[in-house]
Amino acid sequence: MVRRTIEQDRGAQLLMSADPEIELDRARARLERATVLLTVGDAAPSEWGQATLLTAVECAVRMFRGGVFVVGNLDVQLSVGTEPHGLLRRRLVEAGCLDREAPDHAIRLHVGIDGTSSTFIRCWADGWLATVSASRPETAVHDGNVLSGATAGALAVSECFRRAVMNDPRAGRRTQRISPLTPGEAVASDMALTKLPAKAWLLGLGNLGQAVLWVLGLLPYADPGGVELVLQDPDASAPENLDTQLLTTFGWIGTTKARNASAWAKRRGFFTVVTERRFSASTRRGSEEPGLLFVGVDNVPTRRLAANRQAGFDLVIDAGLGATGAEVFDLRIHSFPGARAPAEAWPADAHGPDAAGTLTPALAKLVDDGRLDRCGAVNIAGSSVGVPTTAVVAAAIQVAQACRAISRSTYCDLIDTTLTDVRRTTAHGARLERTGVLPFQLSRTRGG
Repeated sequence: MVRRTIEQDRGAQLLMSADPEIELDRARARLERATVLLTVGDAAPSEWGQATLLTAVECAVRMFRGGVFVVGNLDVQLSVGTEPHGLLRRRLVEAGCLDREAPDHAIRLHVGIDGTSSTFIRCWADGWLATVSASRPETAVHDGNVLSGATAGALAVSECFRRAVMNDPRAGRRTQRISPLTPGEAVASDMALTKLPAKAWLLGLGNLGQAVLWVLGLLPYADPGGVELVLQDPDASAPENLDTQLLTTFGWIGTTKARNASAWAKRRGFFTVVTERRFSASTRRGSEEPGLLFVGVDNVPTRRLAANRQAGFDLVIDAGLGATGAEVFDLRIHSFPGARAPAEAWPADAHGPDAAGTLTPALAKLVDDGRLDRCGAVNIAGSSVGVPTTAVVAAAIQVAQACRAISRSTYCDLIDTTLTDVRRTTAHGARLERTGVLPFQLSRTRGG
């Protein structure tokens, strides 16, 4: 069991932010009881099924402290993306799954359209559509891909967490359906996942950046060694990142995120370039460096600089996540060039959580009880909270928009959605005028 100080316990901070009346010990007890049982059958050998299951597991082991249990058709070979060869069962156990009987109170999640009707919720990929529902599909479904699969896995774990831990009665009660390729339009697409980014620059390797790297690792590259990734982040991994950042492990703590991310990427065959400098007004992309930039930082001035034409990138896809308990499942994506300039996307008064706000009753009680000093309480009140599931959905959308830009020179330059109800998704389309500027690699399957 991970021992967390109050300052490091992002999970408890999330619950106390979402409901200020919940005290620390009660929040921790709820998290320690939270358990999920994942099942998989016919979907296990497929690439989309493995992308769904692996993503669901990596998210769930960070969100369900009571344990993540998995049963089903697990003795199949890994075939997804750049994952090391081996059995699916072994990979899941290494990720932290428990391959034994789950407690009766575990919330149940099934990957695929087969299986019994006793599960709480099921998820699947239908072409580009990621679907989460309490019931089976009413019509035939098409073979999915790894991006819709990753989206489905993350969205499903969000539903389970909101129901089991946050006591949201709406979670899992309705069908949720979203396409990372065409957000805002829950429709099928005939675009095959054949052209994949051959070069990409990742700015920020926290919650969002690690999710982008995870999603890139799921893509069916024919030769991952021919893919160049520039990884930029000056910050070091810390214990509080364990709950929220998809790739962070104990071994990462105290070392820069860029170096840790590079080691992870190299194990999957990618060529990486590490930079631990901060992105500044003088940062310029070199002519041979990646023209595709994925941005995942919470610093508004840096986001403006990266999206500015002077930085020299051909396509910038920026993701931002909600930072409070009420917004933790919300995401917004900006792409540049687009209809709005960076200054319009992030006005001068844009800011993060208010660090000087009044303490919630739960935080005030910790101060009164001598368990936390006021300075620490104020820091917690002003800190961002997050969950890996929202970051993964954002990352899947970012990568899907990059693939769409490469294949069709179109993408969305503004996307707003919330995992609590993806039917509220809005999106605005744009076109990449300078076609052919983004280098790509064909997938090994040459199909969707």
